[in-house]
Amino acid sequence: MEEPFLHVSSDQFVAAGMLPPRRDDGGPFDWWLQVRPRFFAAFHQCLLAFAVTGNDLIVEHVIEFRSWRADLAVLLADLDVFLIGVHCAPDELDRRERIRGDRRIGERRAHVELNGIHTFGPYDFEIDTTAGVNTQTIASVLSAWKRRAPSSGTLAQSPQKY
Repeated sequence: MEEPFLHVSSDQFVAAGMLPPRRDDGGPFDWWLQVRPRFFAAFHQCLLAFAVTGNDLIVEHVIEFRSWRADLAVLLADLDVFLIGVHCAPDELDRRERIRGDRRIGERRAHVELNGIHTFGPYDFEIDTTAGVNTQTIASVLSAWKRRAPSSGTLAQSPQKY
């Protein structure tokens, strides 16, 4: 790549220890109802802040909800976004979660099978990482990115067009 890119992931923020201990007690520290929604709203805003200050980004992010995609489409509407759908077989997702050790087994499978993460709209490019990522996978992504139509608006497209 000719330009420098920053790699940004919500996992980096989590690994840095910025979140309070996880609780599910219904109080102000409740993970699902309080902390997590605010964290991801801020994460999405942070992507805009990085981009509008001149940074090119590679964002590693599972767009878990249709509303997240809609929010990102509005936030990033004036930017050149190249959206890649990364697919993987559910059994392989489970295996990777077990190896990783910091995920609930089945969490990623649920994103695909229950949340329907790949049904919220089209991608600019799609890859399957079930067999892993190798130099050919990377080359195919780079080639597609170089051939892209800048600011294609794919992020804002609805599933009806998909």
